Amino acid sequence: MANESTATISAKRQITLPAAMVRELGLKPGGKLIIRLEGDRLVIVPQPESYRRALGGSLRGVYGEDVDAYIKEERAAWRH
Repeated sequence: MANESTATISAKRQITLPAAMVRELGLKPGGKLIIRLEGDRLVIVPQPESYRRALGGSLRGVYGEDVDAYIKEERAAWRH
């Protein structure tokens, strides 16, 4: 599939997404998209059905191997 296409903005500020891209991403009618402005670009990504599932495990290892020890150490620092 090509990763670039063009779209025309209608008088109602609507665009039609290319069918091949919609199929590739598995988008369905009524599905939600997140549209973000990054500099002079629009970035459009599918909204996850579940943020918990989409982000689950993404912070694994950020606080070290023992999260409880990290929390205990941080709370101890508050007292000083």
